[in-house]
Amino acid sequence: MARRRGKRGLEPNEQELWQKVTEAVKPLDDRAAMADLLKAETPKSPAATSKLARSKAKAAKAALHPTGHPAHSPTQARRPKPPPAPHDAGTLDGGLQRKLRRGRIDPDAKIDLHGLNQAQAHIRLRQDLPRLRTQGVRCLLVVTGKGSASTLARHTLHGDRISETPERRGVLRDNLPRWLAEAEFRPHVAAIRPAHPRHGGGGAFYVWLRRQR
Repeated sequence: MARRRGKRGLEPNEQELWQKVTEAVKPLDDRAAMADLLKAETPKSPAATSKLARSKAKAAKAALHPTGHPAHSPTQARRPKPPPAPHDAGTLDGGLQRKLRRGRIDPDAKIDLHGLNQAQAHIRLRQDLPRLRTQGVRCLLVVTGKGSASTLARHTLHGDRISETPERRGVLRDNLPRWLAEAEFRPHVAAIRPAHPRHGGGGAFYVWLRRQR
């Protein structure tokens, strides 16, 4: 029977080389670290990508105002609401409405547009209305006239085509409410109502001016 040879020990130079190898190699004893490394190298599935996108969208939505719109910055000035049109309902309280309708309020001032054409009447309103408001006038009587009762006007109403009479057919009366609803007059005018017969009836209007602040 052959005699088994014993293990040969390392020579001093071999022992020194092995020592250097073991010092250079770092043992991988952290299994959790290895699992994280493998997970990072694994490509993301479509479901994971979709979930990440939803998470980002939710974070962006949370940055918005609760109403769904971006919150106003402190330096962003909000535009003031324009005053209501003077012929809108609710621009005068009920008691004042009844007094005007019954002719129980005497006008503080009067603007007579009767006999003027449209351009002249518009200029007159633009000049006088802000000035009267500055003076503290509240109830302003604006006279427009009902339309001329001349022969030309009567013929026009009966169907004859006479182009010389467009300003004589109550155009000022029809246009005044529309003019006073324009942007340049709305800051001054609170309401416009038909005048009582004792103040001109269908040929005049009460124009209630806003209080000067």
